[in-house]
Order: sequence, then structure tokens, then C-alpha cells
Amino acid sequence: MLHRFFVSLIVLAFCLGAPLAAQPTDKVVAAHYPPLMVANDRERPGYALEILKEAARRAGRNINITFLPFERAIFEVQNDPATLMPSLFKGKARDDLFLWVIDISMAELRFAAVNASVNDLDAARALPTIVLENGTTGDTLLTKLGFDNVMRLHDPEASARMLQSGRATAWFLTQSNMQRVWSAIGAQPPLTFGDVVHEVPISIVASPTLPPETKAAYRDAVQSMYDDGTLVDIIARYEAL
Repeated sequence: MLHRFFVSLIVLAFCLGAPLAAQPTDKVVAAHYPPLMVANDRERPGYALEILKEAARRAGRNINITFLPFERAIFEVQNDPATLMPSLFKGKARDDLFLWVIDISMAELRFAAVNASVNDLDAARALPTIVLENGTTGDTLLTKLGFDNVMRLHDPEASARMLQSGRATAWFLTQSNMQRVWSAIGAQPPLTFGDVVHEVPISIVASPTLPPETKAAYRDAVQSMYDDGTLVDIIARYEAL
């Protein structure tokens, strides 16, 4: 009896002292693209990044986030063996180079100008200069349509400053992206937004070689956020401002 007692104590001590299995850590890259991904803001990191963080928590996973220029972030996702990115618009020239994990919202692309309204592609084609970000879905769309009046820049802030300075006539992106950046740099006067000219899904994406079980973990976690309303609530907090 005494022997069994000591054996039980040893087993209990081993169990209590045994370390818990470590949660897997996933590499995440992001690009500063308000309100989707916002660099250097712990309180409001962007709704796509908040969605990914909550999905990781629900899936029992950790994430290691690095902000990079957009083109570099895209390169990392395409070439690393297992890297995630909180959001990317579908409709890019090389969609097959990404693993599309799950859609999180829809993007409505439109033109913005100062004291003018550009409501369709024909009107935009006649403008002197349109600014947009290199490699984006808007870039792919206008390139495919043969626009020759496009200036491709490295980030939304650069596009906003070109429009503010008068060196560009219009800017092509989503209204929420453009409005947030325009406000962040304190630009005046207010932007004038044209009609929606193209809609595309916004998705969490990953390296093509991301393990299937990792994709499934994030997909199922995000689906649970759809089901209980968390995803809609996160996006609404950003749209309210």
C-alpha cells in the first residue's frame, strides 16, 4: 500500500511538473493599409489584423507579425514555406501564387478626386493622371483595361500626397482606405468619391505550401466568427469612425 502511495505521488508530481504543449507560432506579414492593416497602432491595428489575431486565439495558435512594404510582404507570402497575410484583394494578375484561406469582406473600388467626381472607367480614362499602389488589384484591373495614364506608387500615403499636391487628378482604391489615409495626413479639401466601378473579395492569404491543417484551423476559426457575429462587429468598429 505504501509503495503504491509513493508511486502515485511520483506520477502526480510528474504530471504537475510536465510542461504544457507549446502552441504553434505562425509567421504573419502585413502592409500598412488602413483600415485593413495599421502599423504602429496597438489599440487599432486594422480590422483584418484584428480578425486574424482573434482567429489565431480561437485556433490555439500564436502569430508573429512583421510589417513590411506591400511589395515585400507579397514576396514573403509567395516565397516563404508557411507565411500568412491578414488581407489581400482578389483579382490580382498572379492569384494562383497565393493560398486563399477565407474571405473576410468585400472591397468596392472607386475613384477619388478633389472637387470633382469620376464615376466610371470612361471618365477616368480621359484624366491626365491616376495614382494607385503598385501590384494592387486596382493596378491589375486598369492595366488589363489598357489605361496609359496610371502612376504606380509604393503605398497609399504616397498616392494621397500626389493627389493633394495636384500632381495627380484621381486616386483608385476603396473609399475606406482612401478616406483613412487622407484624414491621417491631414489633407484638404475633402475627397469626392465616384461611383463603385469594381467589387472584389478581401481574403486572408498564405503561402501556397502552408500545411492544410493550418489553413483549416484559420478557416474554421474565421467561420466561427462569422457565425457568432464577431467578424461583423470588428469591421463595424472601424467603419464607425
